[in-house]
Amino acid sequence: MQFATEDDFIDVYELFKKNRKLLPHIRMGHIARKIEERRCIFTDGVVIIFEIFENSVQIGKNTKSQLSDCHLNQIVSEKRDGSASRILNQFFDFIGLLPYTSGVIYLNVKSDNERAKKFYEKNGMKLIDKTNWTDGDVEVDVYQKIVKKMDIEELELDIDSD
Repeated sequence: MQFATEDDFIDVYELFKKNRKLLPHIRMGHIARKIEERRCIFTDGVVIIFEIFENSVQIGKNTKSQLSDCHLNQIVSEKRDGSASRILNQFFDFIGLLPYTSGVIYLNVKSDNERAKKFYEKNGMKLIDKTNWTDGDVEVDVYQKIVKKMDIEELELDIDSD
């Protein structure tokens, strides 16, 4: 898994452009900022844009994130060959390793996006809440995954046992 670089910008942007119907709100400036902030992963044709919360944020009707929780903003894939699941699970492991994250990952997906919801559920995310966007016009489901936090000593033990 690799962070996107400035050299990847065109490829990342083109991937979002191809998926404009599902992600019409994504703009060039957003992508450029996330790449610059190292909040954009681009590996094997899969893009994941994420955020680590710096304060508490209301993300569902009954759900409020806490400091250091992660919000998975977007995931897009070039192909439907399992690479998105593989990279998403690597991302979950990555979040579990970061010392400044809680291990709690949220994402919001439009309630009528059945394909995406099945994908997230298949990859271990649980539907926990609902909300809406655009002054109530768009119904949204809130998903969560809690990953095991690993410290460096645990990681070294796992590597040594292989």
